[in-house]
Amino acid sequence: MTTENTGSPATEPQTTEPKQTGLIAYFANNSVAANLIMVFIIIMGIFSYFTIQRQMFPNIEINYINVSAVYRGASPQEIEESILIKIEEAIKDITEIKKATSRAFRGSGRISLEIHKDQELTEVLDKVKARVDSIATFPADMEPPNVTQVEFRQDVIEMSLVGDLPINELKPIAKQIEDELLQLNNVSLVELDAPEDEIAIEINPDTLRKYDLTIADVTAAIRRFSANISAGQLRTDSGIVAIRVENQLYSGDEFRRIPVKVGDNGAKVLLEDVAEIKDGFTEGERYFKYSGVNAIFLSVKATKDQSTVPVAESVKKYIEARNKTLPQGLQIKVLVDMTFYLNARLDMMLKNLFQGAILVALMLTIFLRFRLAFWVMVGLPICFLGAVMMMPVFGITINILSLFAFIMVLGIVVDDAIVIGESAYSEIEEKGGGVESVVRGAKRVATPATFGVLTTIAVFAPSLFSTGPEGAFFYNISVVVILCLVFSLIESKLILPAHLAHMKFTPVKESSWRSKFNRKFFSFVNGPYKNFVVRCIEWRWLVFTVFIAILMISIGLIQANYVRMIPAPKVPHDFPRVSIEMNENVSDMATIEALKIIETMVLDVDQKIIDEYGSSMMKDIMVFNSGRTQGQVLVPLVDEEERHFNAFELARRWREAIPTIPGMKSFTIYDDINGGGNGNGEFGFMLFGADIDKLNAAGREFISMLQQQEGLFDISSTIDPASKEIQMDLLPVAYDLGLDLSNIASQVGASFFGGEAQRVIRDGEEVRVMVRYPKLTRERFAELKYAVISTPSGQEVMLGDVVTLTEEPGINYIRREEGYRSVYVFGSIDEELVEPNEVISEVEEKLLPQLKSNFPGVKSELGGTIEEQQAQQDQQITFLIAGLLMVYILLAVPLKSYGQPLIIMSVIPFSLTGAIWGHFFFGIDLSMMSTFGLIAAAGVVINDSLVMTDFVNQRRKQGHAIKAAVTEAGCARFRAITLTSITTFAGVLPIMFETSLQAKFVIPMAVALGFAVLYATLVTLVLVPCLYMILEDLKSKFVWLFGLIAKVFKRKKTASIDTSPSQA
Repeated sequence: MTTENTGSPATEPQTTEPKQTGLIAYFANNSVAANLIMVFIIIMGIFSYFTIQRQMFPNIEINYINVSAVYRGASPQEIEESILIKIEEAIKDITEIKKATSRAFRGSGRISLEIHKDQELTEVLDKVKARVDSIATFPADMEPPNVTQVEFRQDVIEMSLVGDLPINELKPIAKQIEDELLQLNNVSLVELDAPEDEIAIEINPDTLRKYDLTIADVTAAIRRFSANISAGQLRTDSGIVAIRVENQLYSGDEFRRIPVKVGDNGAKVLLEDVAEIKDGFTEGERYFKYSGVNAIFLSVKATKDQSTVPVAESVKKYIEARNKTLPQGLQIKVLVDMTFYLNARLDMMLKNLFQGAILVALMLTIFLRFRLAFWVMVGLPICFLGAVMMMPVFGITINILSLFAFIMVLGIVVDDAIVIGESAYSEIEEKGGGVESVVRGAKRVATPATFGVLTTIAVFAPSLFSTGPEGAFFYNISVVVILCLVFSLIESKLILPAHLAHMKFTPVKESSWRSKFNRKFFSFVNGPYKNFVVRCIEWRWLVFTVFIAILMISIGLIQANYVRMIPAPKVPHDFPRVSIEMNENVSDMATIEALKIIETMVLDVDQKIIDEYGSSMMKDIMVFNSGRTQGQVLVPLVDEEERHFNAFELARRWREAIPTIPGMKSFTIYDDINGGGNGNGEFGFMLFGADIDKLNAAGREFISMLQQQEGLFDISSTIDPASKEIQMDLLPVAYDLGLDLSNIASQVGASFFGGEAQRVIRDGEEVRVMVRYPKLTRERFAELKYAVISTPSGQEVMLGDVVTLTEEPGINYIRREEGYRSVYVFGSIDEELVEPNEVISEVEEKLLPQLKSNFPGVKSELGGTIEEQQAQQDQQITFLIAGLLMVYILLAVPLKSYGQPLIIMSVIPFSLTGAIWGHFFFGIDLSMMSTFGLIAAAGVVINDSLVMTDFVNQRRKQGHAIKAAVTEAGCARFRAITLTSITTFAGVLPIMFETSLQAKFVIPMAVALGFAVLYATLVTLVLVPCLYMILEDLKSKFVWLFGLIAKVFKRKKTASIDTSPSQA
């Protein structure tokens, strides 16, 4: 490109005009500066693109702190009273805590603290730790409480070590694989889901009596003998020499030789003589199956700042190499590779971005000269690369949302360049080429174009402060849009004029297609369109009424449920899972049987799909229990192109096929990729009260009410059926023997629940050494009364002789919310049948009042995902009002008018019509994602109206009549307005017809933006001229009215002056 500052010869006749000055003129005359800015943005943008973090969805800020405590053998009531209430009291005045939820289980308790969004989590963590550490009255046998921050982790790869070996043989190999994975350069988080090891020393009560031993004697012997003890040190000439006893035992076999009793003659009773020693897993049944074969589950995760793709590549290379060295019959199989889905989604978005860009370029080429269209299109990569360059500064990654933001602004960022380029070209056509003409043309529209971009930025700016579940989504889109718009200002004001100034536009040949197109286009603009606008201006009030009527009909579509409103669109999962929880009063085997039933059901449903469609939907199936009462079935689906239907339909078939499983507390299918696995359900209601029995009764009645409500399913609750509890009361003889309840309870607990002799670290894992009665003895209630109790004097008595044993109903689980006992009832909503907000309103207005009248004193509160979404909707409305207020200010300043900004902004509600009809034609629901499309549309339509209104004002300053100026504005700005709308629509057009499942999340935004802008073009070109004239009508009416009032006051004043002398 030439850097000479001479214009073309055509500029000579305009020598009398003053030389242009200012920033635009400087860069137009100094193309070196403009080119250097452009090259810098391009190089830095490309560098940033290849180094920036890539994710499926943006990081979600998790503002939670967990306090957990273990008190083995304690009942939930003891956990609540001796631990949870004390912690609640200690932290209740920490103002940064938004909400505290406590849960008491058998043997452990947990408090989950939600922290206010704007607080520094590490500072709050230190405060909570200090308060918890200051509690001095915790039970003596309780383990120290653990205070941790919940951190966001990205799923990378889920895999299984699969083989025909028992779980206890698979675990050491899995542990070795875990260690090897952690040795990889970029892997820092690996989770192994395997049972914990335990050394169990089981002693029959009869054997103890035979050898005159107690459980406490055996425990003491183990602690004495199995230990590493430091015996000081010697100071010698050759340095300090340590003296140590190295006798820590690590395996069950080593424990056999421990002497538990030594006779007077030196004879020993060894541990193996009195006990059965088992070195294996902690008590309980295990079920880990990968497509029917034994397996152990491992998952590799990434920190929130890591890019998942290189992590996954390292892991996949390792798996490929490791599978070659594993023993025969063993294999590491990848269950879920998140980067496969990530790359597919990002490629889909990039493909749509590229298609949109081509469409935008095509539209520009049709309406503008090819060279002009080319330089306008150059603005696109400059804006995008500029945004990519700055994204890491604001913590934005490349993800589905940020890529959609680029698609959304495809047409918007070229608007500025179109307006300036089109104005400069018109000036060149009129007065010849050269720098001066370009600068004059650019300056003519610079103010409205700049303020147009600023208004779009203003509309998005409040969303930077979004909180809640989708807050990160809105923040990502807003930052990308604002960055693109800022760089579009730089490109259109500083770089584009420099390029246009040094271009030679040859006259268009009369016979060319462009000449024919231009003639037809402008004959339409100056003929039918102009006549139509003149007619509309004459009948302006009628036209205004017609547009209002169309808006009312559109709102009627929502009221009549032809277009429904939902909080957020659901996205079908690529690997749906079934999560179950059993009641606490069922056995381990009952949980495993339930999992087997579900596994069989899933396989049966898949067989029916094969019979119906000819191929399976499942890639694999992983089934495992976690803990005694919980289990999961994970089903990765085949590639998207091979699926016969989505995960929602598959989940529906599963629900229809699932039989009634006795003892099941909750059954949840996670089929929505955004439906969090936080266990709180899509909707939930918290019931509070002091009386737990009344709460449980209210909860059961509420569940039956909700089950009859259409559109609600998977209804579950935290209510636990009563379990058995054996209570002991002292008999008078116990006092005579010097026994008390505390002494008896500790001896019974050690025998039946098991006493912990010690803990050893083996292969990096903490292993407990437990001493207790054999399982058969502990399982029989009848055996309890024959347990041997030692008195303080050394006598041995049967437990049944000193206490009465009575069976009572007990509690397995207590939930506390904000200091009250609570019951949480939750479930899922079928959005195909009902609108979530409507069904929740119905529950709140009809069912809850009825429940509260039946159970006085029970209070309720909405929870679950819907509660967060409703809060987010309220926040979005606040942001919209704030954004519109900023827009009004930004419009009023350049227009120097209070009324004209209202004309421009009146286009926004009318653009809603287009969005509603777009959703109606596509058969999709209006959601929070749609509102984001509307926000973007508001920015575009304001630009168009502003450019038009500014033109009218310029013509009126030049002395043109109002009607002529308004008509001429429509014709003069027709090409620019049409082009900005068509490019915006073309940019989002490919994504509207995207069939990929993940696109369901962003399609509502695309439809809202595209159709709102399309309809708003009609509003701008037809209604805005009418509104301008209506404003003038109202002004003249007000002038007449104020004139009339002034006359009346003047007459009264004159009359009073006339009467005053006569009174005197």
